[in-house]
Amino acid sequence: LASAKEGIGVEEILEAVIHRIPPPADHTDQPLRGLIMDSWFDTYQGVIMLIRVVDGRVRVGDRVRLWASGAESLVIELGVFTPKRLLQEQLSSGEVGYLVAGVKNLQDAKIGDTVTAVDRPAAAPLPGFKEVKPMVFCGFYPSESSQFEELREAVEKLRLNDASFTYEPETSLALGFGFRCGFLGLLHMDIIKERLEREYQVPLICTSPTVNYRIQLVNGESLWVHNPANFPDPQQIELIEEPVILATVSLPEESIGAVLALCQERRGVQQDVRYVGRNRVIIRYELPLNEVILDFHDRLKSISHGYASFDYELIGYRPEALVRVDLLLNGERVDALSFITHKEKAYHRGRELVEQMRTLIPRQMFEVAIQAAIGAKVIARETVAAMKKNVTAKCYGGDITRKRKLWEKQKQGKKRMKQVGRVEVPQEAFLAILKAKV
Repeated sequence: LASAKEGIGVEEILEAVIHRIPPPADHTDQPLRGLIMDSWFDTYQGVIMLIRVVDGRVRVGDRVRLWASGAESLVIELGVFTPKRLLQEQLSSGEVGYLVAGVKNLQDAKIGDTVTAVDRPAAAPLPGFKEVKPMVFCGFYPSESSQFEELREAVEKLRLNDASFTYEPETSLALGFGFRCGFLGLLHMDIIKERLEREYQVPLICTSPTVNYRIQLVNGESLWVHNPANFPDPQQIELIEEPVILATVSLPEESIGAVLALCQERRGVQQDVRYVGRNRVIIRYELPLNEVILDFHDRLKSISHGYASFDYELIGYRPEALVRVDLLLNGERVDALSFITHKEKAYHRGRELVEQMRTLIPRQMFEVAIQAAIGAKVIARETVAAMKKNVTAKCYGGDITRKRKLWEKQKQGKKRMKQVGRVEVPQEAFLAILKAKV
C-alpha cells in the first residue's frame, strides 16, 4: 500500500531490502570451538563424538585437537542425525552433529570438553568444563575365584562405553582378586553392578560402598584414601576431611518430623525449610556423604511411605573425627570387613558387627575370638565356642581331680589347635554382613 501511494515499484523495494540484509559470516578463517555433548565407542570407527559447533566450522580432512587431553586426530567423517545418520561435508557455527576422528580411547573425548582445529586454534576453551571425579567407591569380586578373568574382560568392555566408570585391581585376603571401582553416585553403582551381572553373567560380591577421604599427615603430606585397607596409622594423621553434600529433600508435610530426625541422626546440619503448595515441604541439609551411601535413601522412602524425593550435590570437604574399625578373627584382620566411621558411632557399629558375625561364623574345633578394634584398642568382642567332646563321660564317681585332669588336657589341645588353625569365613557370612545396615 505504501509503495502504491508513493509510486515505488515492488522490485525496487525488494532490491532495497536485500541490500540491507548483511551477508552471511565467513567461517573459513575463524577459530574452531566445538562442545562435546556426548561420546560413545564404536567397534569399527572408534570414539564417536556428538558436538555442537559454537565458533568456526569443521570439515572432513581437518586436523582437530581435544583441549583437555591434547590428543590430535584427523576428521574422517561428519554428519547429522535425521534420526538416521546423514553424512555432511562440514558443520558450521550453530549446527549439531557427530564427528569421527579415529580416536581410540574414550577417556580422551570427555563430555564438556572443547574441540578445536590445529591450523585454526582457539585462544581459550569453552567455559564450564570439569573433570569427572568418582564420588563412591566399592569393591567388586567374583563369587568364584575362577571367574576373575571373566570379570576383568567385563569391566574392560563396560569401561569403553562409560568414561565416568573407573576401576583398578586389588587383592583381599578374604575375597581374593577383584577390582576397586569408582562411581558418580549410588545409582551409577547399581547400574554398573546390574549390567555386569545381567549382560556378562558374572555373579559378584560387593563390599560396602565408601567415599574419598582427604588426609593430612603429620609430616605435611596429603593423600586421598577410598579403601579402608589403605588407611594410615592414626599416629601419623594430623587431619581427616570427608566429603559433604547439600541434600534437598521434597516430602509431604506429615513426614517432616521423622525426616528431620533422620537427618540429625546422620550428623546433618539444617540449612533451610520451605513450605511449597498446600501439603509439600522442601528441606535442605548439609550431610556427610559417608552417612548417605549406606541406607539413607531406603530409610527416607520408608518413613515417608514412598512420597519423599532426594537429590544432592557435592559442596566440599569438612574435617571430622573419623576412625577405621577393623574386624579381627583370632587376632587376624579381615580387610574386606573394615570400615571408616565417625568416632562417636564406632563403638555401636563395631558391637553390631561382632554380634552378627558370631551368629554367622560356624563353630570350629577351637575357640574363635571375634573382635572389633580401632588401631590396637579393642572396642567389642564376642566368642564362638569350640566344639567339644565330653571327655569325662567315662568317669563315674571318684575324685574330682580325675575330671579336672582330663579337662585341662583337652584345653591344652584346643590351645595348640588354635595356634595352627585358621578361621574359614563362609561366603554366606560375607554376603550377610555386606548387606547388613551396620
